[in-house]
Amino acid sequence: MDYLDCVNDERFPPARQVLTDRSDPLQRFDEISFRDCFRMHKVNAVEIISLLEPRLSSVTQRGQPIPVCLQVLITLRFLACGTFHRETGDLCGVSEPTVCKVIHRVCRAICELKAHYINFPDARTQANYKVLFYEYGNFPGVIGCIDETHIPIKRPSTPDAEECTPQLEFSNIVARWKGAPHDSRIFLNSSLYTQFERRDHVGILLGDSGYAQKDFLFTPYLHPTTAEQLRYNQTHMRTRGLVERMFGRVVFSALRKTPSRCCTVIIATAVLHNYLKKQGCPDPPIEEDDNPDVPPFTTNHREGLPYRDAFALCHFK
Repeated sequence: MDYLDCVNDERFPPARQVLTDRSDPLQRFDEISFRDCFRMHKVNAVEIISLLEPRLSSVTQRGQPIPVCLQVLITLRFLACGTFHRETGDLCGVSEPTVCKVIHRVCRAICELKAHYINFPDARTQANYKVLFYEYGNFPGVIGCIDETHIPIKRPSTPDAEECTPQLEFSNIVARWKGAPHDSRIFLNSSLYTQFERRDHVGILLGDSGYAQKDFLFTPYLHPTTAEQLRYNQTHMRTRGLVERMFGRVVFSALRKTPSRCCTVIIATAVLHNYLKKQGCPDPPIEEDDNPDVPPFTTNHREGLPYRDAFALCHFK
């Protein structure tokens, strides 16, 4: 009994917490390995870190905060590969819950740069786009191509509609719809549609058969009957292929996050894509898309069909 009392009265000091070595991937990887892991060059990552540092710097040093450099690299790794948080944490030497918090924080900081990198072109730029699109696909008057994709998450998928430029940059993005609404419904409820209705932009958009034909949004013929309509469809498909190339470069894997956080990740990825395009970073290899074509929008507005017939007869005769 005396021995048990002695053991019970003994106070063992708590084990001292040992912090893991959070090595800097900028120094650990060479240039080729870094690009394979983060889909960008080291110099691009350093510039992104400098842009986000004012938004991510901690006021105090309580709790040994993670350096801004490592926070950004953790997020870039997740956006580049879409891996599990545990694997990302193992690569960067942090825990899985920390990775989740860091990704959400950094993505919100990246979204604050949206106004600087995702903008619809002004009148002068639209004139240049018309020339570039015509050189690319021989379709006159085009200032952009629009499409929509569904991103599976742990709840019903979050669709987003994007409009891209000849330089394969996003000029408009809508990422707020849950479930599986139709392509045309997303576009009809967007600010971009309102701008075209007000005639704020002089030019036309190209979309697939999932959109309603309008005088500023041209869709392909479902059943072409004349030579003009056949040539119209061929040129339309060749020019709109720009959007398919865009989605081959910006691939969103299944997101295991809430819908609101998924929208943040989507917009952050688009901002980074445009930033890298402006910096001249080469594109990753194109991945094949096995998704089926979008079904036609059956409630197509009739007022746009005669306009399309006259356009095809005038330009593809």
